[in-house]
Amino acid sequence: MLRKVLITGASRGIGKATSDRLLKSGHEVWGIARTDAIESHPRFHPHSIDLSKVETLPNKLSPFTGVDTVICNVGKGHFGNLEELSYSQIHSLIDLNFFSHVYLIKELLPHLKKKPQADIIFIGSEAALAGKRKGSIYCASKFALRGFAQSLREECSTSSVRVSLIQPGMVRTPFYDPLSFTPGEDPSHAILPEDIAEMVDMILKMRHETVFDEVILSPKKRVVQKKGRYAWEGKKHSDQGLKT
Repeated sequence: MLRKVLITGASRGIGKATSDRLLKSGHEVWGIARTDAIESHPRFHPHSIDLSKVETLPNKLSPFTGVDTVICNVGKGHFGNLEELSYSQIHSLIDLNFFSHVYLIKELLPHLKKKPQADIIFIGSEAALAGKRKGSIYCASKFALRGFAQSLREECSTSSVRVSLIQPGMVRTPFYDPLSFTPGEDPSHAILPEDIAEMVDMILKMRHETVFDEVILSPKKRVVQKKGRYAWEGKKHSDQGLKT
């Protein structure tokens, strides 16, 4: 069954890889990014929306009421001890990583329930599984998203809507460009965006009566590399497992 898919954060990383994979599978894709997603394909429809501006978000979602699949992927990271974070940084992180997903789904859910089959897939983080030092707000935003996805799964269980949550470990994407750390250089130190895209494709192909409630994808080895310094095994450092 070919789907009409909305992907947030579609211009790079996980969103771009997922968009490419679904287009190759024959689906039609609407991509949201702060700037137009770089994609030239007759079945790809880019939309420039800043999802961090949640107060204006409900008024911008009318073009997407016809989709039957929503992939909530957008997010960012900001790490540091709580007292080092400004109030605006805290607000910005929670708005994008949590509230933008809530607002998006609240607006589109009545339309999704009218479809014969519909899917909501959240791209979360293994940071939702355990709190980490210097990750208090980032982890809190991902814990909140996990609770939201679990509750929404129960709310939608009697409808045509399936709700799934993918929890990746470190993914080799531009997520780390502004950060002070990155996954180790070996291929076993990070998963690839294409790995997550493959999981999304698998969820959509699954018999509709079966639901992937939560999937954890992790690199074989957890190694974090401090930019310009050295790498260390994740098990030996409290910042292990910080996610894309």
